[in-house]
Amino acid sequence: MQAIEKRSDVATVAKAWRRAFAEGAEVIGTMGSQPVLWHERLRIWGLFGHTDGKEATGRDWNAFGQQPRGFRDNIVVEINQPPSGKDTNLQAIFAVDDRGRRWLLHQGRMSVAGSRITEADFIAATGLTPTKVRFSDGSSTQYHKVADLQSPPAAVQASVATFVARCASARLAKIAGKHTVDDGTAVERWEHNLSPEQTGDYDVAPRGGTVGRRIHGEVWRALATELERRDVPHSNDRVGQHGPDMFTYGNGPRVLFEIKSGHGAQDIFAAVGQLQIYERLLKSTYRKVLIVPRGMGPALQGPVSDLGISTVEFYRKGQKTHFDTAALDRCLG
Repeated sequence: MQAIEKRSDVATVAKAWRRAFAEGAEVIGTMGSQPVLWHERLRIWGLFGHTDGKEATGRDWNAFGQQPRGFRDNIVVEINQPPSGKDTNLQAIFAVDDRGRRWLLHQGRMSVAGSRITEADFIAATGLTPTKVRFSDGSSTQYHKVADLQSPPAAVQASVATFVARCASARLAKIAGKHTVDDGTAVERWEHNLSPEQTGDYDVAPRGGTVGRRIHGEVWRALATELERRDVPHSNDRVGQHGPDMFTYGNGPRVLFEIKSGHGAQDIFAAVGQLQIYERLLKSTYRKVLIVPRGMGPALQGPVSDLGISTVEFYRKGQKTHFDTAALDRCLG
């Protein structure tokens, strides 16, 4: 692939990327006066801002995350391209492939909790293979493909969301002190099968973001109320910068809950990883429980159960949340 280095060309591609990501997004807040764009169906937000950079040289500053709150504290990765020329200190680049299609790429380096994720760390945690990008000075650098920017907007959004999920996995692997290359490879196979071109899922209009966030909060409150009714001590205290949905403590069994407002593959993959990592961060052994809407398919139920994770389904009737009480009894008993 050949790097796009001319300032006007970089600006044109950056504008196309912003426009593709913004299509169908909901503005859920601001950071530094810039709107935060949320895609509920992908559980991802993005912000396209600007910074003076080094030596007052202006450049784009693009941040992405998965939690629709506390944006600055919940950035997963920055994808910042140089305004022109070559600057490998910035992680992103626009490049053209042999077919003439324009791509967004990223080196994989990130900062996390007082440490750094190197390119080697990223590759070990995700199993991804980088692509060589050539520069006009004859040099080359390895980058990871993020998105084909000439794809339809929904596909661009999905590709960015997949890369952000990869970055989240690498961050969690660094925090946990272990690599997850096998899991990353398995996820890549699942996501390939769910790509927009093969399933068309991303042609469906996105669901309103406020609905998804409200459901998560209401399910959380309903679970807290149920635990209070059963006199089960519980908390959602943050562990450093990270916050489990709910965990119990005291004399009874220790139970760690992760709530998802959807039961698609991406929701389940995220929940499984979060439960595993939060258990390590809490430095104790927990019964891990996934709280999901009724109707999770058997293709996911089996692997989740094999991983030692219990499932409690819920359904909504009006403004009320109803849990599978028998399943909850087994988890708390």
